[in-house]
Amino acid sequence: MIWMTWRQFRTSALTTGAVVLVFLAGLALSWAEVRELATQTGFTGCQGDGCRDAGEAFLRALQPSWMSEFHIATIGAVYLLPALVGIFWGAPLVARELESGTYRMVFSQSVSRGRWLLAKLAMGGGAAVLGAGLLSLMLTVWAQPIDGASADRMNPLVFAARGIVPIGYAALAFVVGATAGLLLRRSVAAMAVTLLVIVSIQVAMPFVVRPWLAQPVTTTAPLQVEGDFGISMNPDTREMTIEVEPDLRGDWIVSSTTLTSTGAEFKGPADLTQCGPDAPRDRETCPRWLEGQGLELEVVSVPASKFWTLQWREFGALFVLTAALALFSLWWIRRRLV
Repeated sequence: MIWMTWRQFRTSALTTGAVVLVFLAGLALSWAEVRELATQTGFTGCQGDGCRDAGEAFLRALQPSWMSEFHIATIGAVYLLPALVGIFWGAPLVARELESGTYRMVFSQSVSRGRWLLAKLAMGGGAAVLGAGLLSLMLTVWAQPIDGASADRMNPLVFAARGIVPIGYAALAFVVGATAGLLLRRSVAAMAVTLLVIVSIQVAMPFVVRPWLAQPVTTTAPLQVEGDFGISMNPDTREMTIEVEPDLRGDWIVSSTTLTSTGAEFKGPADLTQCGPDAPRDRETCPRWLEGQGLELEVVSVPASKFWTLQWREFGALFVLTAALALFSLWWIRRRLV
């Protein structure tokens, strides 16, 4: 049973594995260069406030090199891997057998339906977990100096390409593909549905599920207008919006809202004699006028210290979905498949 499953699975597995090995080799070959660059710019071993300047120097030195582009490409590969696993590994896994009718020969043997599907899910899922785990682990360790200097490891785009979360996405994508093939019985249709589902999950997770899993912290403080902030204004209605970037280095800023003394979101109206294109000294008078409005800044954020907590929570949610789909597939093939 295992040998037959491997023979059917080996072409797609070896092709995808070769792509993963290319990125692993690139990470291994550039490992020493990234560390050397961090040492030369003084970021390695830095302490205190000097680390921020040293980190910026390291990132500037890294920017023109091929390693910066390779870092972005590897993040893209981590995001693309679940879709490839689901489309080319999971979707044809059962659909090809059902489409061609060869499943009848298998079911006429001593091997049960459940054992047949379980062997396929175990081998394919194990290979998906291994490939995603190796790539994610290597990238996480390789990018430690970059993450330390940029302090954006909690950034939604970076977060899903670090730690153990990519393993959960790869396993879920494989089982989604297998389940779609089992239900639709057509390889092409299952591949299309798998792609749609995986992309939807990857888009919905950071915007809907992850903020709920993260349990963000809400803080409110008087608005400080001497820092970096932006203003958008409608001169006709005098409606204005203030955009402030909180100085919470390393944290994930979920939202940042300017509030009035009543707790409502500040929308103006603006005093056009103090703020706006017609104000004679807008850059001086507008901040002073805003300070007199008694505004507060409400920030909803996830601290950087919760990185691994959130990693395990998201991985757990993906694991539960994967297990539920796998159990459903095993039930379906035993009870509903003719």
